[in-house]
Amino acid sequence: MKEGALETAEWQQQPCPAWCTVEHTDHDHPDDRSHRDDGVPVPIVMRTRTVVDGRMADQTVEASLVTGRWQRDGDRELWWSLGIDGDASLEVTTESLARVIETLQGLLAEAQETL
Repeated sequence: MKEGALETAEWQQQPCPAWCTVEHTDHDHPDDRSHRDDGVPVPIVMRTRTVVDGRMADQTVEASLVTGRWQRDGDRELWWSLGIDGDASLEVTTESLARVIETLQGLLAEAQETL
């Protein structure tokens, strides 16, 4: 969380949301004029697949799924970021995230019934 931020940057159209951890300055590049949080890492175990000697090989690795929020200054739309250890990321709307969560909860419930 930001501490000691007494002023907003001159370009800001809206105050920072409570979750914004970015220190804004008057000289921020226009592409960087957004509100973001630090993200929350969630430890995961994932499977990767590679081709070894012409055959598919699976490997289980530990990683972090980093989830966070992003909003361009002045926009109403809030974007949710899902990324793997700072590598690939996906940004989705709140409505899309809610559908993904609902779907995963349903699939998880089904899987737990069969265990």
